[in-house]
Amino acid sequence: MQAEQSYNPRNFLGGLWHGAFLALGMALTQPTTVISSFVADLTGSTVWVGGLSTVLTVSAVLPQIFVARWLEPKPLKMPYLLLGIYLRVFSWGVLAWMIFKLGAEHPQAIAWSLIGMLAIFYAAGGLANIPYSDIIGKVIPPTRRGAFFGGKQALAGPLAVVSALAAKKVLAEWDYPNNYALLFGFAAVALGIASFGFLVMREPAGEGAVRKPLPWRSYLVQLRGGSQRLRLLVVVELLTGFSLMALPFYVVYARQKLDAPAEAVGWFLLAQVIGGVLANLIWARLVDRLGSRTMVFWCASTSTLTPILAIILAPLGWQAMMVVFFLAGAAFDGRKVGFQSSLLELAPPPERPTYFALNEVLILPLAFLSLGAGIFLEYFSYTSLFILAAIFIGGGALMAWRWKGIA
Repeated sequence: MQAEQSYNPRNFLGGLWHGAFLALGMALTQPTTVISSFVADLTGSTVWVGGLSTVLTVSAVLPQIFVARWLEPKPLKMPYLLLGIYLRVFSWGVLAWMIFKLGAEHPQAIAWSLIGMLAIFYAAGGLANIPYSDIIGKVIPPTRRGAFFGGKQALAGPLAVVSALAAKKVLAEWDYPNNYALLFGFAAVALGIASFGFLVMREPAGEGAVRKPLPWRSYLVQLRGGSQRLRLLVVVELLTGFSLMALPFYVVYARQKLDAPAEAVGWFLLAQVIGGVLANLIWARLVDRLGSRTMVFWCASTSTLTPILAIILAPLGWQAMMVVFFLAGAAFDGRKVGFQSSLLELAPPPERPTYFALNEVLILPLAFLSLGAGIFLEYFSYTSLFILAAIFIGGGALMAWRWKGIA
């Protein structure tokens, strides 16, 4: 068994520090906004915009099984986590420098530089995700995990908004492509500062760490056992993941069908962030007092209600959609709190790296839902999309109810 550590405020605050500055850095380089816009400016191709993110996400997830098998017997995971973080810092820093050096006259060179650095960034993220989950499981006791994940999300939301507003100003006031270079440079600095949170942590060493990685035959048996143990959790994640399919289209629906003005987007963003921040106080309390499974059920129920309200409130005008975005923010942040806590409860401590990698692989279909929704809307209405989403999410809520009743 791995050594578990009692509550240490130093570890708790270090994790919150990392989450706060990570949110700042990631908001400056959002794939759905900043990266998509940059790729469109470079290539003029919607295929590049739509396909690059999906390909990189898939390529980051699949190697995690191999990384987990290799890292699982290591006594300390922190060096590998820091390696992943600093590779990400390196990728954004180098990309920013290359854009400044190459300038707008060399779009093809910048495009290939972007691909190369994004490949490093996503691969490093896959590497860092495995030790991160194990370290948090060791240094944050079960009775404090709800407060930790909820607090992290509560800090991340407002800071991400501040960062996004700053990015908007940089993109508007600086010339292309130096505006993007500045954003990538700031992101590198933010991720570097975020790493200080882990530098102050004290990770306990695991036991039995001298063993070598399991032979693949034995490791496949472990993967099958993990798949069985995660079965209900993964089903709930996939079904309720249809909320992620609908989420990007609430704004489009309000703009196209409810005549929402451009400035309404800012109000929607504010409602979504406030919903996430306030709900995190409730989600954290539920996890610590009633358990993660109960919390997941109530989060799934809230998520089921959201697309239904988008249909019901539409006749009242775009202002009524503020309620939808408030609940969408609450459910979106709740997914992170509930599912991360549930994974830590389900995974045997020595096998945490494998369980977190396996979960990422099993829920990989979620990466394609938004693409599927875009195709769906070519032939059907927004109302049909929201009803379809509510049906699947509601199925996930029922599965969560069943799951929470299993001891």
